[in-house]
Amino acid sequence: MDILDIASPITYSKKLVIFFDVMGWKSHVWAAGSDPAKEGHLALLPRLLKSSNILQAAASGEARITSFSDCCVISVPFDQATLANVIYGLSSVFLGAALSGFLLRAGVTVGEIHHEQDIVFGPALNAAHDLESKGRYPRIILDKGVPDLTNLQLLEGMLGNDEHGTFVDPYALQYVKSDYLKKESLPDGTFMSIPTSKAIEIYTVLLLRLEDMLAKAENEKPKDQVNWLYTRVRRQHKSILGG
Repeated sequence: MDILDIASPITYSKKLVIFFDVMGWKSHVWAAGSDPAKEGHLALLPRLLKSSNILQAAASGEARITSFSDCCVISVPFDQATLANVIYGLSSVFLGAALSGFLLRAGVTVGEIHHEQDIVFGPALNAAHDLESKGRYPRIILDKGVPDLTNLQLLEGMLGNDEHGTFVDPYALQYVKSDYLKKESLPDGTFMSIPTSKAIEIYTVLLLRLEDMLAKAENEKPKDQVNWLYTRVRRQHKSILGG
């Protein structure tokens, strides 16, 4: 390839940029060892992304995903009208990962980025990565400096604020109960002759997964991170059971 082609000028595009990683990834890799089944389980996230509607939620233009190790960058053309649906699509990835034993954390912003195949860089990527790294808990951190994000309208219980930032809680009960989460593979039915719903079954499995993660957390920081989510889910789980 000609050196002039390698160093040819590029331009940034304004995009909605999402950076997320898998919390405790090194521990997952060590636990998998050389077991092919467990190694295959580590490939869950790319599969979840492919099956999610997160890219289809972008009304027009190109959408890109680049993943490497425990990190993933997603950029989609920014459109205020479809922003909520993109966040709902991302939330489905977070929930699906948690049900499979993985917790994610993400930073979301709107800004300038260059993203083509495996090449991705730009101020917006830096900002999204910084938001994610400071978010502490498993959730989606929104850039408070972007009015379009701070004015985001989502289902009740999904938006919050604390000392670590403005965030979306993708594990909120209202989201699990909503039509935005595709649950056709888990139909309403009965459990021990008691009528039950998709949302209750999903939330019960989520609670059990979090209890298992909490038991396996080896030091103070991971325990605090998992416990933040476990406490929220446990409280909401009691509410759907009338407790």
